Amino acid sequence: MKFVEQDFAYYERTIKRMYQSYYWKRILILAFVLVIVLAYTGIFQEHLLYNVLLMIIIAGGGIYLYLQKQKFPEVYQKYLEINQPEAKIVKIQEAEYSYNDLEDKSVRINKTGMRNLPSRNKQYTLMVGFSKSFFPREPLQIVYYDMLELTYEEKFRLKRNGYHSMPRFLRRFTFSNLKESIGNMGRFIVGNIFLLVILFRVIRYLWSFIQLLF
Repeated sequence: MKFVEQDFAYYERTIKRMYQSYYWKRILILAFVLVIVLAYTGIFQEHLLYNVLLMIIIAGGGIYLYLQKQKFPEVYQKYLEINQPEAKIVKIQEAEYSYNDLEDKSVRINKTGMRNLPSRNKQYTLMVGFSKSFFPREPLQIVYYDMLELTYEEKFRLKRNGYHSMPRFLRRFTFSNLKESIGNMGRFIVGNIFLLVILFRVIRYLWSFIQLLF
């Protein structure tokens, strides 16, 4: 459809900024962690071999994210091809913290950072956002949907109508929301064991700095 090509050409710069911002935030976090490990190693002179290995892993992660950031043209072209020759219209269900594709359960778009972009075809809207999971293989999500056919998850519908026993600011920490983000806990832990080790070390090093200062 011609409107798909027009939409993708018109919004390419906007979506590219969203995509690069997503990766830059994570690269800066890794850079911050790298500085902490480097400072700890220089000050305390402990676990030198371990920390050098840790810094190599963190630096490697930063390089990987940077290379992924550079793949925007390839990723963007993939979504354009998905919507050719006919636009792929999905049915979206709104949950409390994500928009979910009713047909493809793997598509869960985080509400944070999501944008609805008007299409040249007034019937549809181009939803652009990022996957509702901690470590997705491909975070960017681009889908067409009809806003008039948007449905609500039953639990979310009840919450919107005031049927919720928990204060709003605590709802992000409910078991259901954490489960939705992490998915299968066992698979998450096994698949991300190095990240958990790094997190543990960073917390330990920060605590050592606090003890040194106070």
